[in-house]
Order: sequence, then structure tokens, then C-alpha cells
Amino acid sequence: MVLKENKYVVLYFLSSLLSLIFIDNDSILELVLKLLSLIFLSFRYLNKSRIINFWYLLILLFSITSDAFLIFDTDLLFIGSMLLIANRFLYIIIARKAIFTTKPSTLIFYLVLCLLLFIVIYIILKPYLKEIIGIFMTMGISSCVMLLFAYLNYLNNMNRRNKYFLFGLFLIITADVLMIFNKFLDYNIFYVIVYTSIYYIARYLICEAMIVGKRRRRR
Repeated sequence: MVLKENKYVVLYFLSSLLSLIFIDNDSILELVLKLLSLIFLSFRYLNKSRIINFWYLLILLFSITSDAFLIFDTDLLFIGSMLLIANRFLYIIIARKAIFTTKPSTLIFYLVLCLLLFIVIYIILKPYLKEIIGIFMTMGISSCVMLLFAYLNYLNNMNRRNKYFLFGLFLIITADVLMIFNKFLDYNIFYVIVYTSIYYIARYLICEAMIVGKRRRRR
């Protein structure tokens, strides 16, 4: 019974694990397995959640498309990066509740802290960014805002959903940094396996965070 209820979770992690085997070996098979994993995750969400968030469905759609583009590095890398940035703004929309539930002084205080941290990281990495400086700036600032909103939502309501959402976004930012470093600065297959695995875990946590209630079974 438990296995039946969680069949899409099992299929998600199985296809995710199999995709790691074909990294740098068979791009087409890797792409198929990655797309399957996101499809299974979508089924998990649609089958389990009583309330459907269409912003999150758009994130899943963009994730499917960006994964397809990012596998074929050179020609479609820019488009894949733009879709990743678009997802950041969609996450901000989902977490926008923090604006209305947090005192303005608290919001400004944490926002300034996040931006100062980003500026420090930017100054350290600036000599290595070169042609990707625009992508880095846009992704960095949007990531700061998205993580800040998720953190404030968790502070305001420390439940399981907000915790999973916050931790999932933190993992995504970690994977993004590692991916950019790997693709533009120092390529290593080990980094690819690590950041891909982090993406899979993060996506699952965010999916679980987005599930609201349970669908009633039909008699």
C-alpha cells in the first residue's frame, strides 16, 4: 500500500539515479531519463496535492526544458541559463507571502545582508566571470531574493512545508554555483554528478513542500 502511494517517488529517484550513469556517455539517454524524472515528479504533485499551484507547474515545465538545453552545452547553453533565471523569479512569486507577513524593517535588514554577501562573492569571483558576468549578476540577485523570502516565510511559520521549501532552494543555489563553476571555469565530471544529484534532491524537497493536503479518494 505504501509503495503504491509513493510509486512516483520511487520512479523519480530510480530514473534520476539511472541518468547519473549515462552522464558524459550517452546524452540522448541521459536526457530521456532526466525528462522522465521530472515527469514522474509532476505526476507526484498532481496526484497528491489537493490545491494546484500553477506557478509551480510552470517551474516544472521550465525545468524540463532547461535540462534539455543544458545537456547540449554550446549551442543551447544561453537559453537553458535564461530558463533557470526565469525559475528564480517564479520561486519569488511563490514565496511572495513574506512581503506581507514580515515587518518592513526586518525585510530590509535581511535583504541588505543578503545583497552584501552577494557583493562579497561577486568581488571574489569577478576576475573569473568574464563573459558570464551578466548571467551571474541576474541569477545571483534573484537567488538572494528568493532565498530571503523562503527564509522569512520559515521564520514566520516553522512548519514542514516551509522547511522543505527553504532547504530545497538552498540546495538549488548550491548546485547552480557548482554548475557555473564547472561549465565556465573548471570542467570536471565529478562536479557534474554532484550538482546533478543536488538538483534531484532539491526538486523532490520543493515538490513535497508544494503539496497541499491530500486528494480525496473516489469511492
